[in-house]
Amino acid sequence: MQSVKYTIAFFAVIFGTLCSNAQNTPMSIGISVGGSNYLGEIGGKFDPRASLLDADIITTSPAIGAFLRYAANDYVRVSGEVNYLHIRQADHNAEDPARQARNLNFRNRMVEFGFRTDFTLFNLGQSSYPRNFARPGKLSFKAFAFTGVYGVLHNPQAQITDDPNNEWEDRWYDLRPLRTEGQVEDYASFIAAIPMGFGFEFGIGQGWIFGVEGSWRATFTDYLDDLSGMYANPEYLSPLAEAISSQSNATVIAAINDPSAGNVANHSYSEGGTFRGNPETNDSYGTIQFTFSRVIDTRTSFERALDHISRGK
Repeated sequence: MQSVKYTIAFFAVIFGTLCSNAQNTPMSIGISVGGSNYLGEIGGKFDPRASLLDADIITTSPAIGAFLRYAANDYVRVSGEVNYLHIRQADHNAEDPARQARNLNFRNRMVEFGFRTDFTLFNLGQSSYPRNFARPGKLSFKAFAFTGVYGVLHNPQAQITDDPNNEWEDRWYDLRPLRTEGQVEDYASFIAAIPMGFGFEFGIGQGWIFGVEGSWRATFTDYLDDLSGMYANPEYLSPLAEAISSQSNATVIAAINDPSAGNVANHSYSEGGTFRGNPETNDSYGTIQFTFSRVIDTRTSFERALDHISRGK
């Protein structure tokens, strides 16, 4: 019996070595929790969208997500992701008096889904972590950069803050169907975004991984905040669209007490054309998130048994 046991163990070790790739488990699943912010025409500093430093921390909003990751090797990993995030801003948060006087606001609750590729920058600890269950207690640290492509469903909304005659409900209104800038057609509710970012991961043993990552998304739209071009002629807008598209008023401007804020005429339609936004640049947004994931043991029961035998268990 003893010789049979040693014989089985010997062949198990040999076969386990030959099947080492099968014992590696490249799949992991996890969740992400953090905050999101945006750069666009509303709010911001004196030069909106000049850099990431122009993002307003006080308007950071929740971002949550889930992902499934596949490690092709120790250097490249592909992820499928879905995220729910919220961006918002208001001109009363701006540092520029002219934008304060414009008095616009928005929020946009978005769902993004797609794929990204991670590229390992350096890895300390077990080289094949977290793919290998042979040493589940081994600690590790990894840094990586990533990019990819997301599809994004978005729906900008705004409140009416200038309502002296109490004509409108105090709620958030969907902006896209209102065509607040006189668009012939609604702008797209489904857009593409390109994420670019960096992250760090800590393998904390038994297949559990904790990480933090920051990512900024370049988009192909200027309508995350519903602003892009000129104020539209009110004659071609619905009453609701007119009320939302131009919310500057003498009371707001007087409260700013700064000549550079101009007057109500500077923030409404004129025959010569008055810019409401900046059509030269697209909107963008980003997230900082903490990630929690678990390696999925994709081995068969036979492969697990071989691994236990080869390790003397």
